[in-house]
Amino acid sequence: MNIMAGFNSILVRLRLRKPQAQLTREQAMGAYPVRNPALQWKVTEEGNVIVVLLRRGDIQGKALGWLFMVPESKPIELDEVGTDVWHCCDGDHTVAEVVALLAEKYKLNKREVEVSLTEYLRTLGKRGMIGFMVDQKVAEEAGVAGQEVIGLEEIATTKEQLRAAQDTAAERAAEDARILEEMEQDGAEPQTPAQEPDAPVAAPDLDSTDEEDDAH
Repeated sequence: MNIMAGFNSILVRLRLRKPQAQLTREQAMGAYPVRNPALQWKVTEEGNVIVVLLRRGDIQGKALGWLFMVPESKPIELDEVGTDVWHCCDGDHTVAEVVALLAEKYKLNKREVEVSLTEYLRTLGKRGMIGFMVDQKVAEEAGVAGQEVIGLEEIATTKEQLRAAQDTAAERAAEDARILEEMEQDGAEPQTPAQEPDAPVAAPDLDSTDEEDDAH
């Protein structure tokens, strides 16, 4: 599975694109992965990232939660490679740049990294953990003219909206940190239920040598 399929999977899931539509490899590699600002995350003492996923808030999500007792949120722990990728999903690195960074750090062939990374980004996208910033021309060719952010439509469709959401998330995190600090100073225990992280999201298998043909 390549990065074009990852983008297409997000668009099909959102019913914004027909399954047969494709992005070129060049367009996809030039996109900027960006974290969902609505998600809370932290770094453990070991250096791994834990992301708290929220249950879907639509009618179907609430119904499934009621029927199967699905919790409103659950923590997902990323391993070392997944953590590296997560930190790079900051809107400042293109997919191609992330490939180069991982290839250099782990001393691997860029093509091998690209195949594994794009599948991993697809998984994160399907879970609503990341979206992609693209040029308006690319968005128009993808069938979502006017958008600058793909995959986070419930949060933002433009860079301005995304920045506003990121600022709001940063303010919320700062306020939460302030409250926790005050509680610690007062000797009170935070009233949040302990919850074990879910199984780690499978990180890019950088040892894989499988390659796929580029889609056009």
